[in-house]
Amino acid sequence: MNDLNIIIFLSEHWLIISSAATAMLMVMVACTISHALVNVRTSQATVAWTVGLISLPIITLPLYWVLARNKFHGYREVIREVESRQSESAFHIQTELRTESYKRSTTLTTAIEQIADVMDTPLSSATECDLLIDGKAFFECLFAEIAKATEYIYVEFFIIRDDELGNQLAQCLIERAHSGVKVRMLYDEVGSIRLSKSYLQRLAEAGVEVHRFNTRQGWVNRFQINFRNHRKMVVIDGNTAIIGGLNIGTEYLGSTDRSSQWRDTGLKVTGPITHKVQAVFAGDYFWAARENLPEANWSLTGNPSTNQSLESGQEMNAICCATGPADHRPRASMMYSSLANAADSRLWICTPYLVPDEASIVALHMAKARGVDVRLLIPDRADHLLVYLAGFHYENEFTEACIPVYRYHAGFMHQKCVLVDDQLAMIGSTNLDNRSLHLNFEIMLGVSDPDILQQIEAMLTRDFSLASQQSGQKLRWWYERLGTAVARLSSPIL
Repeated sequence: MNDLNIIIFLSEHWLIISSAATAMLMVMVACTISHALVNVRTSQATVAWTVGLISLPIITLPLYWVLARNKFHGYREVIREVESRQSESAFHIQTELRTESYKRSTTLTTAIEQIADVMDTPLSSATECDLLIDGKAFFECLFAEIAKATEYIYVEFFIIRDDELGNQLAQCLIERAHSGVKVRMLYDEVGSIRLSKSYLQRLAEAGVEVHRFNTRQGWVNRFQINFRNHRKMVVIDGNTAIIGGLNIGTEYLGSTDRSSQWRDTGLKVTGPITHKVQAVFAGDYFWAARENLPEANWSLTGNPSTNQSLESGQEMNAICCATGPADHRPRASMMYSSLANAADSRLWICTPYLVPDEASIVALHMAKARGVDVRLLIPDRADHLLVYLAGFHYENEFTEACIPVYRYHAGFMHQKCVLVDDQLAMIGSTNLDNRSLHLNFEIMLGVSDPDILQQIEAMLTRDFSLASQQSGQKLRWWYERLGTAVARLSSPIL
């Protein structure tokens, strides 16, 4: 049939074809709405998807099947595969990161014990903890620790850029690989979408084992681009770990222009807590590469300074909270809620994105009702427009409940930090937004040492002094209010 005959056929049967296509579309929309009613996590998200499917079905239908799922399939099954193939590795991953669910493992007398029990994560300890404020301190520490490595280096970041800083990291890793150190790297393929093939090839040719996390592994996850590995962490020789909110890119170093400076925080820890971070990497690496970590050191006998600190009883309590969409329970949301519930006098939260879920909102309201000094610090400038607009709604909601929201003016505030009373501080990669709470793989470290807590209190006090308290954002124009309403409706899928 030539092109002319096709055109004639379509013109003669257009009504039948269009009617059949419309009917098929409506059937697909109806089936998708039924699926959303049963499977979408929250009623708010269900309403958002249903409205979109009815009003803009052609656009929303493919988006639903790509973006709507909030459970990541296969990750736990891979860990069980490790257990069958590498029982020792699986043992370390499970024992380092999990205690028995719904069974008390601590006395619950301190905030850190309460978080450990709620999160089903073992209470650990750190022999040293250094606060890394902003990019200069973070990257100086990172490159110095990499240079000290003698056995292996594990690197995992959400974003790695092929820029001046990224090339400095590559050069450091290549130099260590040439010295006989085992170097393994993971990156998120969406976060690092602009990372060049030449960058990866240069690392691989030097002997660095580089893998993308690859959330789309397996036919079930084939079209799922909504999940991210948002973790930022480095492990050196099983003795030192570095975590935080910073990725690898020159923007994280900041600039001389105060308005464009990047405000972020990291932690360097040594001691037993390092093995918790290493276990997180081990699980992620096996998912990405289907390879074990035979060189991994799971004992502390090889580090004299660590042994000396342990014997002198100077270690501090610490916990590692690794969360993600493969969890059976909403553990990231549980973490923020339990932090709010553990607070007696103070709860300071710094997050670049303010799109909390209902559980977190209720927990913050309850803390405020108990007389806790609840404060939220968010950036004053936009990084992601929809998330930024949605934040106005929650900012107004908290302000109306007398929970002050401060907007940071001295650059972009990207740190993820929570301070509970004088007992516990948590720093890492988890934002107080739907993506971090339900869709991303994240990591947070909690410490309870009085000295480090005083440093974090001083740091946050300085941050709040560079912010202004909002009395409720008044949006002047109708399109601003409309944009905020639409963004808030879309918040469950942001």
